[in-house]
Amino acid sequence: MNPVAPDLAGQQLTLNMRLPSYANWENYDFSCSPGTLTALQKIAQQPVPEVVFLQGAKGTGKSHLLQATAQVAIDEGWQVGYLSAAELLTMGPEVGTEMLAGFDQFQLLCIDDIESLCQTKTWCEALFHLYNANQHLGHRLLLSSADTAHSMSCALPDLKSRLQLALMMPLHALDEARQCQQLIYRARQLGIVMSAEVAQYICLHSQRNMSAVMAVLQTLDTASWQAKRKLTIPFVKQTMQW
Repeated sequence: MNPVAPDLAGQQLTLNMRLPSYANWENYDFSCSPGTLTALQKIAQQPVPEVVFLQGAKGTGKSHLLQATAQVAIDEGWQVGYLSAAELLTMGPEVGTEMLAGFDQFQLLCIDDIESLCQTKTWCEALFHLYNANQHLGHRLLLSSADTAHSMSCALPDLKSRLQLALMMPLHALDEARQCQQLIYRARQLGIVMSAEVAQYICLHSQRNMSAVMAVLQTLDTASWQAKRKLTIPFVKQTMQW
């Protein structure tokens, strides 16, 4: 199964070239977001028209979950597309909205940070038509936003009313203890032995969200491999210049 439509094959918005290997449900702590995993399992695996709206602040794992769900749907054999608002915005409204018009074909379409596209009427109209076409064809939409559908600024009232019909799943930040647990787990997946003390030190000195903590882990993974050193607090402090 090829998730890339013929007329889109030259574009770098295709999902199977973009999904990071670490993006999976097992890597996400759902304890603070009850019901979310069940909703994602349904939209990834069942051919039922559905719109799921993940809402959460920066660092709560919205992109991670969209990419993880997309990968599950691909493994199930569905035609899947993944788009980030940032990529569309760099194209400009003329090219970007044309791209959106061609994405109604996907049985599951994931759009990240949709609130960034809702500020102008041109983008809103393209999203409105895409939403209607997607649901008319019996397909599924998985959207993410920092704002709820009710609170977001949207230049097209009709689109906002459609988004408000979606299944809203709020994502909440992990507390420090759970961040440390998740950090140790992710480190283990990379083959890194990390003590609880080192994990706590990283979480205390990083920005208080998992995206920032994972970025630190990636930096430390590269640095420890190059230096052939284990992760200790002095090494972390030196590498991160804390």
